[in-house]
Amino acid sequence: MSVFEQLRPFVSLCQACGLIPYTMENSLSTKKFIKFTFSLRHFTTIWFSFIFILQLATIAVVFYFSMNRVVDFLSDGTFPLTITVVFGMNWLSIMAQLLASRWISLQHRQLQNAIEQVREVERLFGDKFIMQHKSSVMTRFILGFILVLLAVTGLFFVFIPVYKSLLPSNMGILATTAIFSFGMLGLVMTECIFLLAHLSYYIISHYIHLLLLHAESPDELPVISQKEEGCNMRKWENSTLILNHLCRASSELNSIFSFPTLFMLTSKFISVVSTAYVCVYSFSHPNHVLPDFSMSIPFVFFTDWMRIFVALYAADMPVNQVRLLRERIIAVSHSGLSQTLTDKIDAMSMLMQTDESRVRLSAVGLFNVGMHLIPALTGAAVTYMVILLQS
Repeated sequence: MSVFEQLRPFVSLCQACGLIPYTMENSLSTKKFIKFTFSLRHFTTIWFSFIFILQLATIAVVFYFSMNRVVDFLSDGTFPLTITVVFGMNWLSIMAQLLASRWISLQHRQLQNAIEQVREVERLFGDKFIMQHKSSVMTRFILGFILVLLAVTGLFFVFIPVYKSLLPSNMGILATTAIFSFGMLGLVMTECIFLLAHLSYYIISHYIHLLLLHAESPDELPVISQKEEGCNMRKWENSTLILNHLCRASSELNSIFSFPTLFMLTSKFISVVSTAYVCVYSFSHPNHVLPDFSMSIPFVFFTDWMRIFVALYAADMPVNQVRLLRERIIAVSHSGLSQTLTDKIDAMSMLMQTDESRVRLSAVGLFNVGMHLIPALTGAAVTYMVILLQS
């Protein structure tokens, strides 16, 4: 089964929360997925526009009441200016997630190109080979969906005291319910960004892993489908062609997630530093931090660290598989499995094209994204927190 058929529940979730305005188009004969389509006449596009307008209205209402509350805090002098700036940074983090989601929704051409490359990879592998090596897309979606619900529900409950202090007490129950409902929908949408990135890069890494299995057992990769089309393609040439399609798909994904990654990592890093500072500051100045934020600040600190980890881990998955594939090709080319000179030349040709940089995600070309950033981010967070505490 194609991975796109397994992704139907996730696509429905993204459509429901207003993350993507695209509709899945199926083949009339096979009833299988072909491509994503975009049209102003589709209900998905209308729903996307409706959710976007309501999200802007909800943010404007909450921001208006928040600013009134901040002005009251600053006027009576009981709330430190530094803490106010920290909360402002968290607001910027929320806005960064909203802007990142809208950037992703506009990248229809790159998304369609990536889908076409992956569908071509599935055609080259063949249905039988893919069925023998099933992916864990559905399992990862279910686990990711559970984590999204836990994060959104936890954020909702820990921020209930904050909402009570920000929103006026005379607000009607209908208006309050509407604000909370659209706020929850917006939170689900922003959490789905990280799940989308994880599933997208997992699909690339899964098919690279299938190439790795082929390198370990060269006779497994089906070349019958090519012979039926009159193409007498050698096994290494077939593997190289599949790798090139996967690298092109990864390149399209990188163009989609490059700017949001920079934006999200920066905003989440600022959020982590600011929440850590507030947590430490609250121990030494317990009277200067409102009790309404006693649960929300540690929760935001923990969840933002987890979001950073998910983004870095997702970007590293294809890179790790390409590295393993390269090591395996080197081992096979030096073993007795490649008997003919042609096979050795083809293996060396594929080895030259097996480069981690072809699938590596970069943040707008400024730095490479991956798990290697964890020590640097941790050290920078501690440094900035110490500077804030000494100020």
